[in-house]
Amino acid sequence: MKRFSTTVILEPFRERLFAILWVGAFISNIGTWMQNVGVGWLAATLSASPLVIALIQVASSVPALLFSYPAGVISDHADRRKLLIWIQVYLFIVVLILSVLTQLRLLDINFLILFTFLIGIGSAFTTPIWQAITPEVVSKNRMKQAVTLNGVNFNLARAIGPALGGIILVYGGIESIFLFNAVSFLALVIGLYKWNNTFSVFRPIHFRKTAVEGIRAVRKSKPFLQVLIRTISFTAFVSIVFAFLPQMSKYVWKQNSGQYTWLWVSLGIGALAGSYLYGILNRFFSSSKVIFLSCELVAICLFLLARSTNFYLLNGIMFLAGIGWINATSTLNVLAQQLSLDEFKGRFLAVNVTIFQGSIALSSIGWGYLSEIYTTIPVMKAAAIIMAIFSAVLLLLPTEEAEKTEENAIACGDPLLQFHLK
Repeated sequence: MKRFSTTVILEPFRERLFAILWVGAFISNIGTWMQNVGVGWLAATLSASPLVIALIQVASSVPALLFSYPAGVISDHADRRKLLIWIQVYLFIVVLILSVLTQLRLLDINFLILFTFLIGIGSAFTTPIWQAITPEVVSKNRMKQAVTLNGVNFNLARAIGPALGGIILVYGGIESIFLFNAVSFLALVIGLYKWNNTFSVFRPIHFRKTAVEGIRAVRKSKPFLQVLIRTISFTAFVSIVFAFLPQMSKYVWKQNSGQYTWLWVSLGIGALAGSYLYGILNRFFSSSKVIFLSCELVAICLFLLARSTNFYLLNGIMFLAGIGWINATSTLNVLAQQLSLDEFKGRFLAVNVTIFQGSIALSSIGWGYLSEIYTTIPVMKAAAIIMAIFSAVLLLLPTEEAEKTEENAIACGDPLLQFHLK
């Protein structure tokens, strides 16, 4: 069986521009994950309402629901380098204002939700553009390794960011996290200034006509619709972890900010470990079975989270949830990539991102509303049971299978808008 050696995987770092952008993106990703942890704890500090705290997750996901499709179109018809620079500058200003408001003690839960939404807008536009530039900053013969390294970048930041964020949260306060994240956007800008890209003006397209054609094509593709159903069945339930974790940590488990941080670290380490199991699992199990097993694992974790209070046990559960999260989302993303029609590739994948983020946003509102009526513990138990049953039923639904991945493939939990590996 053919494997990449470590030396081969690191080949893209021989190209200076890729290495600079990779480091810049890594710093920015760490800042993002630090802020995710800090914002969740701050929301729980500002409000005890599960619904209000869940709105933080909603505010983070809604921008992708609204802007992923137009962002993908824009990225194909504009200078991606300039767009990325301006978006990073926008994010720097927004997060810097957030830090100043926090230091002046002017930040309340409403402002926090608003600024989370504004940051989400920047992220929604960054994702498709960032994914689209990979073939422009690395040689074609090193593309496969570059995609792998981008996955390593995201997963490492997912593990390191919460840990570093927790330390800064304890010793420097939330305003220090915001400041670090603001500066991290400038790290990426510095790398982008080193990139002398060539931009060709594309022929303008009729946006509405193009969008409608893409939606019609998606509706006619039964295999792709089956993937979307599975995406909803997973994200609608796993969203309860991100929506409820701050509230449960502070008010149910009576934890401090350091213990709350460790829950995120455990989730990140689990995702990092699971990302290296991804290629192996997909070689021995069909895509539908990997999704089923991942959903069942997450469902079990949801139920155990509702039943447990021991700090160490909770971290173990979050570790397992990270494994389930990364393998389900990665398998769903690969299916979406491979079942997208070439003629409509970008629009199919934009629909996938919209459904992915939209399901998280809308379900977070639903879980938050139900928790106001029945409290968080019963709602989480119910979500776990329904998820386990629903995923088992979907196993009976026939679906197209993804092509077998290489055993050393690295998983990445974010839904993709572009796929450049040929």
